[in-house]
Amino acid sequence: MKKIIVFSMLFILFISAACSSNTKNKSDDGWLTNLEQAEKIAQEKNVPILVNFTGSDWCSWCKRLRDEVFDLKEFKDYAKDHLVLLKLDFPRNKKQSDEVKNYNRKLMNKYGVRGFPTILILDADGKVLSQLGYQPGGPKAFINTLEESITFKDKHKEDVYTDEGGLKWYLSLEKAEEVAAKEHKPIFVNFTGSDWCVWCHRLYDEVFSKSEFIDYAKDNLVLLRIDFPHDIPQSAGLKAYNQQIAGKYQIKGLPTILLLDENGDTISQLGYQEGGAAKYVKTIKSKL
Repeated sequence: MKKIIVFSMLFILFISAACSSNTKNKSDDGWLTNLEQAEKIAQEKNVPILVNFTGSDWCSWCKRLRDEVFDLKEFKDYAKDHLVLLKLDFPRNKKQSDEVKNYNRKLMNKYGVRGFPTILILDADGKVLSQLGYQPGGPKAFINTLEESITFKDKHKEDVYTDEGGLKWYLSLEKAEEVAAKEHKPIFVNFTGSDWCVWCHRLYDEVFSKSEFIDYAKDNLVLLRIDFPHDIPQSAGLKAYNQQIAGKYQIKGLPTILLLDENGDTISQLGYQEGGAAKYVKTIKSKL
């Protein structure tokens, strides 16, 4: 009888410990708080992970995203079958242990997150599939953007933009890397605001539209255009993709020009400079 009682007590303690551990890895609203656990569940369910980097008790846009999307039934119903939800919180008044603070900060640095809210969509191995933020329109618009952004790289990998000078710019980093590896050329990335950024316009008018640059680029560069227009329509997928690439390289202003190797690693960073196309080409050569 004593053995049965002891066994029962041990079983209860084991269940209690398991429940405590599971609760420890969940926030008060049911979101997971541990990436490793999220990856395990994502592998089991074969779904992506939505990571919410948030300042829950002070960030106004984080609160709006929560109230207008995450707390609503339409999103919750969708998430049950299609996502693993992970929240990494950076509150100002809510108490957190040093362990949680350090863990969240470590992941923030790992993924180069610089503002709140930042929403990352990860695969089960923790690789970034897409990056989102707040957007109006409620759950339906958010879910649409999420789905388009995940499939963008596969459906639109071959898309190109042809400028007025006849240069073809890829819209996908993955495609640019593929071509760069095949042709053994560096990637020239133009982060631009094509319909509003004055210095972006000047860079195009004084450099990219001139024969000195066009002739050099055709033979020596793989061109990639990451555009952030104000008025030119873009699909939700393209917007999210461009945001992801800008986040990956921690772009802080426009225009920013990056020279990348065929693996997508940064060789050098440029911007607008005076002197015209010939001088700009000379600068590119010196960086390479």
